[in-house]
Amino acid sequence: MKRAALTVLLLVVPFTAFASSAPTQAVIVMMKQTGRLTVKSLAVNLDPAVSDDERDVRDLPGIHGFAANLTAGEIASLKASGKVISIDPDLERHAFADSVSVGQQTTPYGVTNIDAPPVWPVTRGRSLSNGPAIHVAIIDTGIDYNYSELAAAFKAGFNYINRTADPLDDNGHGTHVAGTIAAANDGAGVVGIASDVDIYSLKVLDTCGSGRVSDIIQALQWVEDKKKEIGGNWIINLSLGSDTASTPEQTAFDAASNAGILIFAAAGNSYDGTDGLSYPAGYPSVVSVGAVDSNNVIASFSQRGADLKLVAPGVNVISTFLNGRVATDDGRKIPANFADGTLSSGDAACLSKGPVTAKFVSGGTGNVTEIPASVSGKLALIERGGTDPAGTSLTFLAKTRNALAKGAIGVVVYSNANPVVTPGFNDLTQADVNTLPPMALIERADGLALLATPNVTLTMSFDSHGLTELFALLNGTSMASPHAVGAAALVWAVSPNSTATNVATALEQTAKDLGTAGQDTTYGYGLVDALAAAKQLNPAAFAPGPVKGRLPGRRR
Repeated sequence: MKRAALTVLLLVVPFTAFASSAPTQAVIVMMKQTGRLTVKSLAVNLDPAVSDDERDVRDLPGIHGFAANLTAGEIASLKASGKVISIDPDLERHAFADSVSVGQQTTPYGVTNIDAPPVWPVTRGRSLSNGPAIHVAIIDTGIDYNYSELAAAFKAGFNYINRTADPLDDNGHGTHVAGTIAAANDGAGVVGIASDVDIYSLKVLDTCGSGRVSDIIQALQWVEDKKKEIGGNWIINLSLGSDTASTPEQTAFDAASNAGILIFAAAGNSYDGTDGLSYPAGYPSVVSVGAVDSNNVIASFSQRGADLKLVAPGVNVISTFLNGRVATDDGRKIPANFADGTLSSGDAACLSKGPVTAKFVSGGTGNVTEIPASVSGKLALIERGGTDPAGTSLTFLAKTRNALAKGAIGVVVYSNANPVVTPGFNDLTQADVNTLPPMALIERADGLALLATPNVTLTMSFDSHGLTELFALLNGTSMASPHAVGAAALVWAVSPNSTATNVATALEQTAKDLGTAGQDTTYGYGLVDALAAAKQLNPAAFAPGPVKGRLPGRRR
């Protein structure tokens, strides 16, 4: 999709011409605010052979700057212009979580550990006395807003990965975060800490949980603009980050905080014995949150430091999640495990999970001689096991490469006698990542049933649609931060005329001290306590007798 480079505001500077093959760097440029700017397109002075997509220009008015892919010469020209405050790398940010296992429907222990249920008779996140509404923006991988636990709470959002207004989750991380905050109080599944708040989704992380600082900056601006548009009290959750600070990013967070928005971020999952928080959690305008287990002991992975503010449950946290499926146009919905993989460097590879829809063709065991040419433009249905012409056992990756060579746009492998696992692709090349079609493993019985109905159309996808909705156990400071956000939503709903600073201070002052007396580098001020913080800001709401103000109804 082409990005609108023509909308970018930039001071006119003399760029040196470079060949289109010159390497570029993803950077964020912050410009000086001296007088009226001359408005020109960035593209005017750059090599016209480089496409808008390659330039990937992003306007960042909130920090008086822009992000783009620039050559070293172009960066040097900007610096020499005297009109630039800074040029920083557009860093990657990543989701903080590790999957443990699929859980069963239960009440999350973390909800109880932060004393949320005693607040519920007063509010579940709807402001008392018709006060300003509580809005929670989740900056993450998106949200599966079709999920029954989240559909009523979800209001709007934006997708910064593909530049659309559809922030549908294709990873599961953001959906898990959303469930901890606002899963419906509907008598089934899990229940969120503040089930009556409104949630908004800003998708800045891709299907593999990676994204860029410039998109986070734009998401912050989206929240500021939405706050101006509809009012209310706004809280942001960021269960993401990395270990490198960014001046433009910090500027954007400071601006959002100054706009009265309360911001929480995960402390990070890379503790190695040395103190230091990830970013954005490490910025002063952000409330950093570390992770503890069900016994309120700090998690081994939870990053620590002098700037740590709070801790919350982040080990074996159960919440809403996504799953893989293969659906047929005759109504069947088959659970499926999509492949993951690693590059030859050992880094995780971001593999496609669809969606893709097409007829299927049987490809035997995936031997290149068994896959017919008629699979081109279709899905290949392949049995697990078998060997190649040289007698070597066929791996999941070999089957997928063979199908791709014949033109398949997706691969469904049905199991043999072995149990269904998550298929693993090892030693991938970047070319594999760019070209391999989605591949998923299903049960043998389901595969044989598909073979018996060769004319059906299949859809491979990773979502919650049509299957028993999934509740997964995850570990991470990603899981801790939404506990603090949910508590803040309850507290602000009890005292809706308080400021963001009032709410953050109440949470810090009433936290359950778990380490050295007072704030320490391991537990911060301590474990979040929703009830104690709410009582501090509005003790009358918890006095015996009727609560003054309009009590919230249950979300239907």
